[in-house]
Amino acid sequence: MHLNPRSAAQIARVTRSTYNEYADEFARATKTLDQFPGLDLELDRFAAELPGGPVLDLGCGAGRDTEYLLGKGLVVISGDISERMLEMSRSRCATAGIVQLNLLDLPFRDAVFAGVWACASVLHVPRRDHRRSFSEMKRVLRPGGTAAISFQAGDHEDWKTGRRLPCERWFSLRTSESVEADLLAVGFASASSAHSSRDDWFVAEALKS
Repeated sequence: MHLNPRSAAQIARVTRSTYNEYADEFARATKTLDQFPGLDLELDRFAAELPGGPVLDLGCGAGRDTEYLLGKGLVVISGDISERMLEMSRSRCATAGIVQLNLLDLPFRDAVFAGVWACASVLHVPRRDHRRSFSEMKRVLRPGGTAAISFQAGDHEDWKTGRRLPCERWFSLRTSESVEADLLAVGFASASSAHSSRDDWFVAEALKS
């Protein structure tokens, strides 16, 4: 089925509805780190660079990464646009908090978190709004905090059927160079990327001064 909505608000509504409707299927398809080779190492790297303090799992899904970060002794707040995803995360993990949110307007004070982990979540936002999402991450980070954001590599965006769900979702594919440039443009002190062992994915890391 082809979907026409393209504004950030319309895409957010469809994303919320899709993940609510297909929550069980998505939870099964993303349940363990073994399904995503190298993701544990990316989480380890992110955790090791934190200055100490709470972490925001931004787009937490069913709680897989939240559970792993909790296992490393971190305090984690889980955030997602989907109520069903948050219910699953709450059932799986005893997190410090569960928050429904939109990546473009985070409901937190400034300088709250030591780290923001955004695994395959910003790619469901239109590219023209990525800088706004990055600015929000920077705003809620403490000085010295780190944002780690994973993307599928490419240079186009549209509705498409992904590998995990039998329905169309919005995907904004980016090059690592363009993401790094946007992170620096919104005021992060530094930005770098590391390629993932999962085909054409990469993780961009940004440091707040």
